[in-house]
Amino acid sequence: MTTRGSVGLSWLGRELLFALAVAIACYALSCLLVAPGPTAVTFGAQWQQMSEAPFALTGQFPHRLLGPLLAWCIGLGGDHFVVHARGLAVLLLTTVCFFCRRRGAAPVDAMLITLAIAVTAAVQMYKLNWVGFVDPLGYALSFAALSAGRRPVLFWSLFFANLLNHELAVFLLPWLWFVRRQVNGSRRADVVGAGLAIAAYGVFYLWVKAAAPVQKYDAGYFLTNPMFPGGTVVIVTLAITHWVVAFGPVLAVIAWHQHTRSHGRERLHTWLVLGGMLAIFCIAWDWSRHGNLVILPLVLASVRFLQAGHRASYLALVVAGVVGMLWIPPWPIGAWPTSAMADVELLFRTGAAVSNPATGEPMGGPVGRVLGEWLPAVWPTLWPILAIGAAIWLTGLLLARRDRAG
Repeated sequence: MTTRGSVGLSWLGRELLFALAVAIACYALSCLLVAPGPTAVTFGAQWQQMSEAPFALTGQFPHRLLGPLLAWCIGLGGDHFVVHARGLAVLLLTTVCFFCRRRGAAPVDAMLITLAIAVTAAVQMYKLNWVGFVDPLGYALSFAALSAGRRPVLFWSLFFANLLNHELAVFLLPWLWFVRRQVNGSRRADVVGAGLAIAAYGVFYLWVKAAAPVQKYDAGYFLTNPMFPGGTVVIVTLAITHWVVAFGPVLAVIAWHQHTRSHGRERLHTWLVLGGMLAIFCIAWDWSRHGNLVILPLVLASVRFLQAGHRASYLALVVAGVVGMLWIPPWPIGAWPTSAMADVELLFRTGAAVSNPATGEPMGGPVGRVLGEWLPAVWPTLWPILAIGAAIWLTGLLLARRDRAG
């Protein structure tokens, strides 16, 4: 005799196996476009070192413990950490596919959306530019939370885990609160759940701060090296550039979602995630990493787009993006137009927008100098990219208008 619980468990098992199979296939296809790099770089090398003995609390950010701890637990620490990092990309794609199925996407549509994520920045960037980085784990935990929106204990536990992966997850708290409101979650449960998660992380963070032999990127570092206001203008501009060249036409579905009135309050997902990114960009420089959080509203918009019957259009957008990235590769950094973005970054670091050792200006710099000196200097490179971005948004708007007319 089967019980209701066993039926639910068997459904869960089948969906997870399906999601994992799709994720492996999509990751393999993405590797035909960008082969994974063999060696951890920059911060990735630090996470790799942490994975050898995570509780030794070594490196500049020992509080970002979760990724290396997981690697250590499953025997993929140290020299095997790069394999673990690739596994995190597969985990991300698994959670994307599973979320799509939970939201009612047909199997073929869930596969298309997973493929779209696999061939864009949230996966491809971490094969060459950021090998060994654990950011995909944070994205995966966010999608897992979306899928667990009706289960407050699991939902806020996933938020706590995300904080252990990278503390900037705290800036997604307004979005997470909205996710719970969308499923009519208990406010009392959410106050308790979020409060306990933040308190538990605070205790952990203070323990690490007291015990770590070396720690650079703590809260004090970000507070004493703000990017706001001038730096934030530059970083947001670079993030837009990143979206255009490393995600491409598929972002039109976000514009379609925003201009489709029947989606109502659901459209706030995009703005709350963007608001979280904006807050991050007030203190952190990594536009080509944290900008990848755009996949959260992108996947949700993609589900709605395909449910509206736009499978052929979606496939065309993904294919157009792949062709564009093959023609003008956005990775590794050094190929046009990311070479131009590297020049922009250099201008940011050495020009009007950053601190000048001779003058001791604050890191963020004044907005006036950014607009008066930095922007004119990079405008010949920047304006074609912004024009392409506007065309992508216009494509989504026209698709939405066509739906309304039909």
